[in-house]
Amino acid sequence: MQPVAFRVQMYRSVIDSGWIEINPMTVLVGKNESGKTTLLKALHKFNPHSPEPYSMDSEWPRGRRKDRNSSQVVCSVRFRFTEEEIEELAQITDVPLGSPEIEITKDYKGRFEVRFTADLFPNRLHPNAIDKICESLPKLPDQVGNTFREKAEASAAEARRLAHEGRFGDFVKLKPEQAAALQEAMSPAELAPHHQHEQSHLNDYLAKIDQINARLSVEPSIQKRAHEFVVKRIPTFIYMTDYKAFTGSAQLDQVKGRKDRNQLTDEDRTLLMILSLSGLDLDEEVRKGGEADREQRQYDLDDASATLTREISERWRQKKYEVQFRADGHHFYTFVKDERDPALIRLEERSKGFQWFFSFDLMFMHESAGTFEGCVILLDEPGLHLHPDAQRDLLKRLRAYAEDNTLLYTTHLPFMIDLQRPGDVRVLSETPNGPVVTEDLTLGQPEAKFVLQAALGMSGAASYLVAQRNLVVEGVDDFWFLTELSRLLRASGLPHLPDDVHITPAGGASEAVYIATIMIGQKLEVVVLLDTDSAGETAWAKLVKGWLTKYQTTPSHAFRLGECTGASGEFSIEDVFERDYYLGKVAEACKKQLASAGVDQPTLDGHGQLVKQVERACEALGFHFNKGSVAKLIRTEYANLKTAGELPGVTRDAAVAIFTKICEALKEDGGPIPVEPAKLGRPKRPRASSGRATGSDGSD
Repeated sequence: MQPVAFRVQMYRSVIDSGWIEINPMTVLVGKNESGKTTLLKALHKFNPHSPEPYSMDSEWPRGRRKDRNSSQVVCSVRFRFTEEEIEELAQITDVPLGSPEIEITKDYKGRFEVRFTADLFPNRLHPNAIDKICESLPKLPDQVGNTFREKAEASAAEARRLAHEGRFGDFVKLKPEQAAALQEAMSPAELAPHHQHEQSHLNDYLAKIDQINARLSVEPSIQKRAHEFVVKRIPTFIYMTDYKAFTGSAQLDQVKGRKDRNQLTDEDRTLLMILSLSGLDLDEEVRKGGEADREQRQYDLDDASATLTREISERWRQKKYEVQFRADGHHFYTFVKDERDPALIRLEERSKGFQWFFSFDLMFMHESAGTFEGCVILLDEPGLHLHPDAQRDLLKRLRAYAEDNTLLYTTHLPFMIDLQRPGDVRVLSETPNGPVVTEDLTLGQPEAKFVLQAALGMSGAASYLVAQRNLVVEGVDDFWFLTELSRLLRASGLPHLPDDVHITPAGGASEAVYIATIMIGQKLEVVVLLDTDSAGETAWAKLVKGWLTKYQTTPSHAFRLGECTGASGEFSIEDVFERDYYLGKVAEACKKQLASAGVDQPTLDGHGQLVKQVERACEALGFHFNKGSVAKLIRTEYANLKTAGELPGVTRDAAVAIFTKICEALKEDGGPIPVEPAKLGRPKRPRASSGRATGSDGSD
């Protein structure tokens, strides 16, 4: 079963968190002391690896003492069954589940309640279970009288009927009534062997009735069996908050002394964890430290090293570690290497980042007792002391953990938010009734939203200087071209980008979506401009249908370049230029590669976006096309132009259409639209290396 949502009630500072939807990997974002840890702890105690009951004395909300009730539900979790689980449950109940999801609650007494739909599973025994129990009723021997046979068969049928109908009270009264009736139906004593067989059957039958009655009283009902089936499949919840890097060297006799005095340090505990995972025993290693047979001891340590290395490699395939143990008397050493750095170095001499990740993996192995699948992993502020680059690495590591588990973590660190997955973000806000959580990024308090704002501004993909009004485009080339074209249109009094609108380049259509999503969550005004192609269409649908219709609180828009310009088929920013002009710049940028291929310029196939045609043509000639080099040439040339009158008609018209669409959207937001009369002179064509650029309106 996979958890899909949870809710916490009447636990510490949380009165009612509301239902919190969770994905395979979900992040709770909020400031310090906002209740993130409280939510994780309440969820962890739902089904921890080691028993940890709720405590009404210490965990009931302060100031509500009169409301104390041990039957109060603390945590509710909704789970989704797998198809296999649905089939197994149907075999137990003979009743279709109806929904793949089920809600389970746990109260302060620690009682689970599986909230099936009303009357879904009856509170009676399963017919198959009753049939199996009643199979123990003895069979009649052949040599009995007809009267006794009829009465015995009727008695057995009556017993089965009462059992199937769940009339267990009547079943208890069955024995004396049937005993008298069967006794009366017995053949005379002198009629042998019928009388003896009938008496023997009567004794066996009455004894079996007692046994069946006892079994029926303890046999679980259909509802109880369904309840037990579900509860047994609740995943283990693992809570981790201590991510300290640890040393792998220690004086074992000193560690044992502190253990015996119950004075273990954090370093001691982590060392004991390593020993436990490796199959080593502290007392045994201390004993061996005083013996002369070092060869056998090192053999044992090598075996332990191989054991831990194998455990890590089998359980954690995403990271390859090799561990080796050494010992000199009571002094114990741990050496570790990984696939990035093959050098075998003492653990404490490794980088802090390496120590942190290694300890994190081992702690997870220890806490989960080797169970690496089907767990619910709860991480409180992971990566808190890591460098931002290491925090990004940690995000990748967590994503790998979430492939086979459900992972929920809290953070107030911008770098610990994966902006590519805004749907995984939950914002935590404080209210007079305690913290509440929402996936609506617009509802968070300023402190929580600051983390999102910072994440947006600090993303490694680009430096996002966020303004109140924003234009998000797919890439840097779009940014360059639109910036220059807007400048030229402004000089000629044509629609251009208003001064207060900031252009943010993304790393493709999908990245443009999540950047826009976070901006929308900050109540910023956003226009998103996407290519007209499959990626752009997918991104447009995801943004418009998935976010703008759900969480939009300020007017925001998403357009495709093709719809802006009225072009049919695929269209990207390069399609605003004349074909021959762009090919001339390609010839200039790829002069050496084209010469090596024996051609002056690539031959296009005429299908799809201009830049994609060039990419295919260059690939056929044996080299990779770098569109950025062409964009740089065009940008440099356009920077020397003064007005839109110097643009070819096709480019000018496309640019006017694009900015008109953007300005129309911004007008709805209160943005200005320049309406100065156009003062266009004779078009001045940007020079091309080969071919002659002509305006689409026929001007030259």
